[in-house]
Formats: sequence, structure tokens, C-alpha cells
Amino acid sequence: MRKLLFLLIAILFIFRPCQATDHNEEDLLSLLSLTTESATPAKLTAMFGQPLKIEEGRKRTKWFYENGAVKMVIWWNKKSALLEKFSFMSEDKGKGVFDNSMSYKLKSGTTDIEQAFKLLGTPKDMILKEFTQEMHYAYQNNVLRLFFRDRKLVDYCLY
Repeated sequence: MRKLLFLLIAILFIFRPCQATDHNEEDLLSLLSLTTESATPAKLTAMFGQPLKIEEGRKRTKWFYENGAVKMVIWWNKKSALLEKFSFMSEDKGKGVFDNSMSYKLKSGTTDIEQAFKLLGTPKDMILKEFTQEMHYAYQNNVLRLFFRDRKLVDYCLY
């Protein structure tokens, strides 16, 4: 859970709806060191403002944010008040052609989500849950899919 929140906060910090600040990778990496306790609903509201839409369910509350081409959804567990799931989607046009030398730097079982983020940059979309994380990067003719379990790369494919 803690690992999931680190990445969530980093992505959310990039796309603040209330500020048009461009953050570099060093800022993102420093945000990955935040603890799970710091990702409370009050803290995220202070960082990003009120969500555009809130949906209340019996077990979960969903917060929706949108900033131009970026859409985020945050699921909160009502019982524990902890972050349960995070979804991020960008309508990015793509990053050009995939560089095959990147695949040699991605190693299943050893590459963690932070290293992949440093190597590849901000993904087109991602879904982060407590134990599994998935990131997609759009390239000119392909999509790179990275699948993580407990923040360690399990597998990746280019399709």
C-alpha cells in the first residue's frame, strides 16, 4: 500500500489542476519517498484542490480529477480511509519510436517502478493497486506495457 501511494503522489504532483508548474524528474523522485500516512484525503485535497466529482458507494469513495488531457481517479476505502486504487490517463500523442536499447535496461525481478519511471518518463496511463501496478507507454507504432507486483517488474511487452 505504501509503495502504491508513493507513485500516486508523484503523478498527482505533476498534474495539479490548480497550478501550471512544470516539475522535473528530481521533484518526482523526491515525492516517491513520502509515506503512506501522508496520502490522506485531507492532504490530497490541500495539494490538488477539491475533486471535480465525487461518487459515494457503500465500500468506496471515488474522486475524479481532470486537467486538460490528464484524467485521474482515486479510490478511497471508506472503512480504513486509506487509498485503495489510483488510475491515471493522459491523452498524450506518443513518444516517437521505441528505442530497443531500453528493453535491455528493464530486468524482470530487479527493476523497480521508480527505476522504470526514471528510465521511461511519465506513462500514458497507469493503474496502481496495493500489490499490483501496471503502466503503459505509447510510442509511434507500439505500446509498451509494464506489469509490476509489489513495485518490482514482473514482465513487460511491446505490442
